Amino acid sequence: MDSNPPFDLMEYVNRRRDLVDAHLFSYIPPCEGPASPLFEAMHYTLKAGGKRLRPICVLAGADFALGLEPAEIERGGWAGDRDPALAEALLRAACAVEMIHTYSLIHDDLPCMDDDDLRRGLATCHKVYGEAIALLAGDALLTHAFFVIGQIGGSLKERALDAVHELADGSGAEGMVAGQAVDLISERMGGGTESHLEFIHRRKTAALFRASLTMGGILAGGSEHDLETLRSVGEIVGLIFQVTDDILDVEGTEEELGKTTGRDAELGKLTYPGLLGLETARRRSSELLSKAEDILQTCGPRGIPLSVLAAKITQRRN
Repeated sequence: MDSNPPFDLMEYVNRRRDLVDAHLFSYIPPCEGPASPLFEAMHYTLKAGGKRLRPICVLAGADFALGLEPAEIERGGWAGDRDPALAEALLRAACAVEMIHTYSLIHDDLPCMDDDDLRRGLATCHKVYGEAIALLAGDALLTHAFFVIGQIGGSLKERALDAVHELADGSGAEGMVAGQAVDLISERMGGGTESHLEFIHRRKTAALFRASLTMGGILAGGSEHDLETLRSVGEIVGLIFQVTDDILDVEGTEEELGKTTGRDAELGKLTYPGLLGLETARRRSSELLSKAEDILQTCGPRGIPLSVLAAKITQRRN
C-alpha cells in the first residue's frame, strides 16, 4: 500500500483524540463528596494524557465498517456523522476502552507488579494517592467502563451487548489479564520461551487493540467479513505496538517515553530484544506491518487509514 498517505495522519489522529477527550471526563464521577480522593485518583491518571490510541481504534473501526474513504476523512468526516445515536455509542465505547487501559496502567505500576514511579511524565498514581487508593481507582475505572457502555440503548442496544462481550474477552481472564499474569510469572521464573513471549504479547497488549477496532465495527453494523478483518488487523497492530514498546525500552529515553526506561531488562522481563535481540525484534515489527498491509490492501481506499496508522506505530518514539 502506498506509503505516502492521501491524507494527514496526524490530523486524523488528533481529531479523534480530541473527540475522546471532549467526552471522557463527562463519564467519570466529579471530584466531590466523601469518596473524592478515589475520584481524584481516577481523574489524575486519565488527565495525564497519553496517545489515546485504543479509543482512536474504536472510532477507526467504525470508519472502516462504514466505508469512509480518505477524501471524506480529509474533510473532517467520521462515522458518528451518520447518526447522532451512533456517535454517542462510539464515544461511550471509546472512553470505556481508555478507562480500561488506564486501570491497567495504574495496576501495572503498583509495587506488587512492576513498581514504577513514573508514567506519562508524571508520578504514578500510587506515589501520589497511596497504594490502596490507587488499587481502588483501577478497580473503579474497570467496572465503570462497563457501566458507561451499558448506557447505550435504543436501536444500538443489541450491538452494544456484542461490543461488551468483545471488550470483556479482550481485557479479561483470557485476554489482557492473562497476558499480565504470564508476564509476571515469566519474570519471577527468570525467563521463558518464544511461545511464552508470543502468549504475553497477544494477550497483554494485542487483545485490547483487537477488541477496540472490532467494537467500533460492531457498533457501526459491520459485516462478519469486516469484523474478522478488524479482529485480524487489530491483533497485528497490538503486536506491532508491543514489539515497538520493547525496542523503545532499550533505545528510548525517559524524556521521550515519559516513563523509566530499561525496566524490562532490570526486572528480567520476557521481551523480543531480551530473548532474540534488537535486530530480530525490528524484523518482527516489519513482518507484522507487511501482514497488516497485505490484509488492508484488499479493502480498497477505506483500508488506507488503518494501514498508515500501523506504519506510524512502527516508527513511534513514545
